[in-house]
Amino acid sequence: MKPQPIRTSQIQVLRTGRTYGAWPLLAETADGQLVVLSSSNGGDRCSRWDPETGREVWSIEFYAGGVRGKAVTCPPGGGAVLASANEDGVERLDALTGEELSSPYMEEVGTVWDVAAGLLPGGRRFFVGAGHDGRVFRWDAMSGDPLGAPLTGHRGCVMAVTAVPGRDGTAVFASGDENGVILRWNPETGERIGNPLTGSCTAISQITSLILPTGSTLLIGTDSDSTLWRWDASTGESVGEPISLGSEDPKVAPAVVDGAARLFTSGADDMVREWDAATGELVGIPWTGIDIEALARADGSTVFATGSPDGDISLYK
Repeated sequence: MKPQPIRTSQIQVLRTGRTYGAWPLLAETADGQLVVLSSSNGGDRCSRWDPETGREVWSIEFYAGGVRGKAVTCPPGGGAVLASANEDGVERLDALTGEELSSPYMEEVGTVWDVAAGLLPGGRRFFVGAGHDGRVFRWDAMSGDPLGAPLTGHRGCVMAVTAVPGRDGTAVFASGDENGVILRWNPETGERIGNPLTGSCTAISQITSLILPTGSTLLIGTDSDSTLWRWDASTGESVGEPISLGSEDPKVAPAVVDGAARLFTSGADDMVREWDAATGELVGIPWTGIDIEALARADGSTVFATGSPDGDISLYK
């Protein structure tokens, strides 16, 4: 039986007034507040938007040097912390107010290409960074302090990182390099987990993950050839055949909606494609957009955000 596309409705269009393509970022605070952020592929300005009124809440000019990686974590006590990668390191902000947070151990580590947020046992939040010099960094998300020495093991520039959630809510993390190799790590000890994940012969451009309805976790990577690869996050075994995404500069947003596991991909051709996460089958083309984000909310709903080439952001539910 052919899988059916997930049904959604557009709930808001944010007119950012920017003249370059928009990259959205979504988060949810402990009290259920939807946080909508955006940055631009033509500049280093980052903004927060009110999803109800469409108004800009705050805006700040980062020194990013063309680096795209950003991540948000929301502690149980409230609030939200944003980390933004750049050519010197990582800047940390209060995502609700736009206030810059002091982070000397994060700001001067050299070029960081990507950053991700995860959860340690006991509820401690952490950020992980992909270092240009081959190192992988770990920081306490609330203080900015390092969690041990930088990790080594990659034989080239680290291009992408992600936190891989477990069934208990805590996360291991994975890092991918310019040689197409992905390593998995224990965030507390810094020890490597299992064997390297391989398949791609070109640089890893993004890593993400998805907990499937079966309970297993899928690790997903894209490379500079616009090919998508899947592995079992626990065993490291390859899942299915590689998927040619059909567009340059791909972005993947995984989601489970009404029991259906999906991978939504965007790219430079301004088309969002929906794939069956388990089989790799193309399900449909639900929206336009050069960037895509998905957020599973605490109430069980999923919110999607797409960024247009003209700088606008569309929200779907």
